[in-house]
Amino acid sequence: MSRIEDVAKKAGVSIATVSRVINNSGNVSEKTKMKVWKAIKELNYKPKILASALARHKEKFYVGICKSNRLIKMEKEKTSPEFYSVILEALEEVGKTYGIKFEKMDIQKPEKCDGYILVGGDSTKEIINFYRELEKPFLLLDHYIPGEKIDCIVTNGYDGAYFVTNYLIKKGFKKIYHIHGPLYSYGFKSRFEGYRNAMEDANLIPRFFEYDDVNDNMSEVINSIDIPEAIFASNDITAMRIIRELRKRNIRVPEDVSVIGFDDILSAKDFDPPLTTLKVFKDEMGSLAAKRIYELLVGHDVHPILISLFTKFIKRKSSI
Repeated sequence: MSRIEDVAKKAGVSIATVSRVINNSGNVSEKTKMKVWKAIKELNYKPKILASALARHKEKFYVGICKSNRLIKMEKEKTSPEFYSVILEALEEVGKTYGIKFEKMDIQKPEKCDGYILVGGDSTKEIINFYRELEKPFLLLDHYIPGEKIDCIVTNGYDGAYFVTNYLIKKGFKKIYHIHGPLYSYGFKSRFEGYRNAMEDANLIPRFFEYDDVNDNMSEVINSIDIPEAIFASNDITAMRIIRELRKRNIRVPEDVSVIGFDDILSAKDFDPPLTTLKVFKDEMGSLAAKRIYELLVGHDVHPILISLFTKFIKRKSSI
């Protein structure tokens, strides 16, 4: 079995340099890194990637779960989405294996912690700058702000929306509407852009309308539109609300209008009719967030990354 000494000898560097490359610490040139990784591969050396990090490992880390203002408002009004409950459950369970204890707190007034996870789609640049000044590791969960090099865990909404819009087009539909949430949210905006580009690529006219689930203006939205052949909603809660409003008007789903959601929340498959949707891997988002904040806490691979998970199309009975 190869040892770190063998890697150092083959690469022509010191053991300390090999250790710095493996643990991504210290200043090592790209050329030297390539030599070390090549030696590791050729010798089939199995490095303990977090060896130096674990040497600095505390018995327990305290990390703040800071929910966005929109999520806090929804919780107060008892309309907190199922989407985040699954993410946070996975986050906390996986965090236990890394010795992380999570504490829920006000995003505007965080308590003293080793790091922070900002949850929700409406964190602003001002909030990001505030957390930067705390000089503690933090990441965005279910949000991304272009131009801000911050660790983010998101869903690839663009790809999912583009796929499902194309699916409807291939079914022969031309009059496809998109009902979306507020576009300051990265998730809603990326889904909107995927829908719009798929429609334009097919030489069809995109038509879209905004629904605010906090203020619940769905009845107004449905009243303001000509009923289309299909509706793609930016999340499952919106899709279910659309179906209820269509039923009030004696419009059948999917016989008259196909409806597709996004997220695949727990209640989607039990809805009447069971909801066609795009599955977001919520448990994996939570798991990846726990692993990533741990890496940041111990100083491993600290350059900011954007992790974007693809969705999976789930065909049920709300669409043709």
